[in-house]
Amino acid sequence: MLPQGLQRLLGGQFVKLQEQANQILEELKAMRIEGQAGGGAVRAVVSGIGELQSVHIDPKLLNPDEVEILQDLIVVAVRDAMRNAEAVQQQKMQALLQSLPFGSIFGLGR
Repeated sequence: MLPQGLQRLLGGQFVKLQEQANQILEELKAMRIEGQAGGGAVRAVVSGIGELQSVHIDPKLLNPDEVEILQDLIVVAVRDAMRNAEAVQQQKMQALLQSLPFGSIFGLGR
């Protein structure tokens, strides 16, 4: 939520900004963003807000003697997916901030 002074300064733009932010949030929730490890042998899918949706493991990796390697690959794939989701979030928020009437004055959205 924006400070009240900024809300008053924006006037009618504030409502539009809120609606756009809500729309972006819904878009992010619906997105599916993938991360991977081991050349794609382990893939993780998160939503645009970073919620883990699924993990795919190539059956060739299911070796009881190499459980630690598999665990490490899962962590790497999930972290990769989360980083990808964060990058998408930043892009969307920068676009929103640039739409502010004085966003470029304050360096918002760069």
